[in-house]
Amino acid sequence: MPYSSDEDEHPQAGQGRRRSVDVGGLALALGEEGSGQGWVGWDQCARQGPSYAELLSDMYTHTHIAISTEDHLTPLVIPDTTRTRLIDSLDSWHFEPHKLPDEEVLFCALILFETLFRIEGLSETVEVSINQVSDLLCNLRQVYRSQNSYHNFEHAVDVLQATHAMLRAAGRVPPVSILLERKRRMWKPDKTRSDNPLVSCLNELDLFCLYVAAIGHDAGHPGLTNVFMKNAKTPLSSLYEQSALEQMHCTLLIHVLRRQGLGFLLDNPKNGTSFRKLLLETVLATDMRVHLDFMIRLERLVNGEQTDLWKQKVLICQAIIKCADISNPCRPLRVSQHWAAALTEEWSSQATLERYLQLPPTVQTSDGPLQEAKGQVFFIQQFAKPLFDRTTLAVPAMKPYATQCADNLKVWQHRVSSLSETPPSGPSDERSSSPSQFPEDFRDAFPMTLPPVLLRAEHDDRQSMDWNSAQGSSDTSLPSSSRSSSPSPVRATIPLCPVASAPASSASASAPGFLPPLSTASTSTSASTSTPSPHSPPISPSDLRSEYSDTPSRLSTLALSTVGSLNPTGTAAIRAAYKASVRKKTSFHRNSWNPTPTALPAFFDEPPMPISRQERLPLPTVNAV
Repeated sequence: MPYSSDEDEHPQAGQGRRRSVDVGGLALALGEEGSGQGWVGWDQCARQGPSYAELLSDMYTHTHIAISTEDHLTPLVIPDTTRTRLIDSLDSWHFEPHKLPDEEVLFCALILFETLFRIEGLSETVEVSINQVSDLLCNLRQVYRSQNSYHNFEHAVDVLQATHAMLRAAGRVPPVSILLERKRRMWKPDKTRSDNPLVSCLNELDLFCLYVAAIGHDAGHPGLTNVFMKNAKTPLSSLYEQSALEQMHCTLLIHVLRRQGLGFLLDNPKNGTSFRKLLLETVLATDMRVHLDFMIRLERLVNGEQTDLWKQKVLICQAIIKCADISNPCRPLRVSQHWAAALTEEWSSQATLERYLQLPPTVQTSDGPLQEAKGQVFFIQQFAKPLFDRTTLAVPAMKPYATQCADNLKVWQHRVSSLSETPPSGPSDERSSSPSQFPEDFRDAFPMTLPPVLLRAEHDDRQSMDWNSAQGSSDTSLPSSSRSSSPSPVRATIPLCPVASAPASSASASAPGFLPPLSTASTSTSASTSTPSPHSPPISPSDLRSEYSDTPSRLSTLALSTVGSLNPTGTAAIRAAYKASVRKKTSFHRNSWNPTPTALPAFFDEPPMPISRQERLPLPTVNAV
């Protein structure tokens, strides 16, 4: 029988529906015949992990939880004596926020913004009050993870102070000491200066954007690197193809701005788009994997290559925040040593987690003062000194910082020579290079940055805790071995529970709350837990590949525990669904079996909008040095 097309029987139908639609759908359905799945393709989804939509849904939920805070914050009040002391400290390049109490670190950030607001016309241009800035800083501090020895709020304030110092040297912002003047006066930049023409392209709104980027550029940092998250196959590395951490920082920062009522900066029809793009491009530039590409673009600008005003603004903001972000080698030597030790401590924690997960080593830990000195020489020669030298060509006022960097390099080189001849018996610095965190301590980090095995362990502990709670258990939490007693804002309400499957004979089992080893081979000998040499063959993670079936859903147990008690029968419903193996099929609409909450907090009313794929900035792939 000859084929009769839809166009023959229904002439108008052919305009909106092709024959291939019906034939293709039929072929797909027949291809799955006997599988009980039809044409939906569930099995394929289950094999490949969660879809992009599922990951995006999880990002919605965890972003809301991370930025949730009190709606009405009390404005910061700085005592006069404290204000005077902090102003003197902030005007010095010998600034040491790590020696200040947490409250005073927050005061320092506010004082720097107060100084910025002394620029004539800036407050009227940005239409933001200093009280709104105070609330913004309080919220951002809670998003930063205090357990990190390096990427914490102290580092954020250090970068903000370095940004201010460099702009002050270029004559673009006033000194902090202007706040000590009895007669309140506004400050005007000297437009007759011709030594820094490139910086003069930044207007008041650009400066405010740069300050916001500086204080929020590492928001939610887990204390782990992008390379680690890619090797560990974390949900965040699946959600973002490039610069996963920096994309997360942007997402959190933007939603904190919106939560604090500053969303108009991003949505203003006149300049909202440019503000948002400048903010994103500035933060994304802090990814060191795009460092080489940035250096090429900066060199073209310095050499006088014609470029439009917008690209010039972006490059200058990127240059300043990159210099501020890695300004530690340019600080006085004693200050520089502290930050070097703090970063080594954080890397040691990551190395411990990599050994636990049996992942290839990606960071070089310091085994003593000689290795520390060699590491500083390498970093300064490869990154810090070339960056400051080239930026000085664009902003000549930054010459003193480049000179300090060169002087520190000579000191570290001399130390390498002397230590190579007569190796010391122990570390010269008072800080230990031992890890500040252990695997279980990372479980309060932003969930999307955690590998599936830690998410599964957290999920198992949640089930155990729910069961103990139902049985009337009074306490199931164990203390963490983290260096900080203050909880992380991401999951502050979740206690750390032991994993019952840990072998009693394991060395790690003796530590409170320590996660069990993944295999007996990983703890059978002491050699297996030693720091691997960077030249040794990496451990293949192929045996550890797992699906993201345990990635938290939109209203996961994590979200429910943070919200609080939602329904008396909620726990029973979840347990019944789990026993029915509904959660084992990742492609199911996992919210369908979650109990409907009786009352959700306000921050669940409007889901945040993460950076869409269309709005992602194209970043060229650059091989890591």
